[in-house]
Formats: sequence, structure tokens, C-alpha cells
Amino acid sequence: MRNNKGKTNKKAVAIICTVLTAAAALAVLIVAGFENRKYSAVPEYSGLYTSSDAEHSIYGRLADISIELSIGGSKEKLVFDDICDWVTAKKQGEGFIYTVSDEKVREYADMLDKKYSNYQSYITFNNVYGEEITVENKSVGWIFDPDHAFSVLRELIEKGESVRLDLTDRSTESNKWWIRTASDYNDAKNEKKLFAEVSIEEQYMWVRKNNEVILEAPVVTGDPGMGNDTPKGAYLVYEKKSPSSLYGPGYETEVAYWIAFNDSIGFHDATWQDSFGGSVYLYNGSHGCVNMPLDAVSELYDIAYIGMPVYVY
Repeated sequence: MRNNKGKTNKKAVAIICTVLTAAAALAVLIVAGFENRKYSAVPEYSGLYTSSDAEHSIYGRLADISIELSIGGSKEKLVFDDICDWVTAKKQGEGFIYTVSDEKVREYADMLDKKYSNYQSYITFNNVYGEEITVENKSVGWIFDPDHAFSVLRELIEKGESVRLDLTDRSTESNKWWIRTASDYNDAKNEKKLFAEVSIEEQYMWVRKNNEVILEAPVVTGDPGMGNDTPKGAYLVYEKKSPSSLYGPGYETEVAYWIAFNDSIGFHDATWQDSFGGSVYLYNGSHGCVNMPLDAVSELYDIAYIGMPVYVY
């Protein structure tokens, strides 16, 4: 800077340099602060603006929060950027009162329900003849509990706690997140493309893999005249035993193979049957189980897995 005589005003230049240096230093501090604290929004009364104590600011409470949920192999994660606008703070004296938005937490819990509940009241499939069959769903699929999710998530956010949870590991705690569970969360997908079907009318069963029949056999189902009809519906195999003892009112039977899919009902050998298929079930039917020839149920035992779908119609 020069005066009217063309001489440099050293005092003015020094002042300008001091101001510029201070501004540059402040800019560095601000940039560094933003780089070290990555977020997309800072709510009202954040500690970055008004509080000298980070514990009394939303950012201070939630900056490092991480809520990770594993559901059937998929991952959901909540961090500060996701929930910073779910919490508001109101100045009260020297501190703050924090409020978590019930609406935001409820929306997230409902999203989890919609995305991960895989239960359907009825299941439709094409039988071995290509006919479309609809059966009541008795045990396939899980139902998420959005109310439990809401209460747990809200509490975690209020406290600023981080967690990592597996919601489908069948533990006591994970089961609380569900209204209904089955053998395995992913069984509803039937990723192995393997299932058994039983036709009450035809007294016959088939096992199909990728729509190809890999096992078939005549059967004897429950005696309807005795009130022992084999219940129709969609089920999952939940138990396999070889050998096994079967008990019921007035009987005790030893079988070589037992494959259960509906409480005390399952597939098993029945060496006492002279024949299978046809009308045998009308006069010498079972107590509800699906009787099979020994060689056929032996094959089924090797094929079946815990969680394999079974459709009875």
C-alpha cells in the first residue's frame, strides 16, 4: 500500500497481514474440525455451537453411535448421519433436554418389518402335475416385531449406545425381535429348491429338486374315520431320528426312520402295513403320520434336511 507520495504504508500492510493470517488459521481449524467429525447435519443446540461440554450436546452423545443389525445374512446399520435429525435438544439452565422422535424411530422399525418379515398366510406352489395348489402356511417364515424394535432402538438412541446384534441366530434375545420364528430364517427362501409334497387324494408323495422328481412312493396317511386326518398345509422338517420310538394314546411303536414336520406328525416306515397307496388309509390309516415303505423312507431320510418344506394337500 502506498501513500499519496508513493511510499509504502508499512503499518497498514502489517495490519492486513495479521488479519489474513488469523483468518487463515481459523479456516484451518474449522476445516480440521469438520474433517475429524464427518456428519451431514448438526441439530439445534449442538455442542459445536453452544456447549463447552460435549456430553451435553447431541453430537457429543451420538457422534460415535453405531447400531448394527444382522438379519438372515443382510446388514442394517445406523450411524450419526442417519439419526442426527431424529434427536432434538432444548436448552434448560446449564444443560439440555433431549427428545428422540418417536415418528422417525417408528418409521425405521416399520421399514424393517416390511423388508424382513417373510411369512405368508398361504403358500401357492405347482404340484408334480403342474397344477397350482394353495395351502395354509403352518410353519414357514418369520414375522418381525416392529413394536419391540421401536422400544429397543429408541432406548439405544436415547442413551447413545452402540450395539452389534444378530437377529436371526435363534438366541433368546434375538427371538424377542420376532412375533413368529421358524427353523431358520432363510428356509422361507427354499434356496436348495428341494421340497416334499404329499397328496392325500392320491395317497402318494414326491420329493422334487429344481422341479425334478428325485423320489416318489405310495403312502398311507391318517385314518379320517377315526378322526386322524393328516392335516393339510405347508410345513418345515424340524427333526430327524434313526431309529426312533413313537408314542401316542394306547400305542408305542419303534421305527427305523422318523422325519417330523408338524408337531407329532411326520414321515416314518410302517412295516406292519401290507400295502401302501390306494384306499388303505380309509380302513387301516395312521394316527396322522405319513406311513412309507422302508426303502423309500430310508432314501427320504438321506435327502431331507432340517427346514425342508413339506406341502400336504
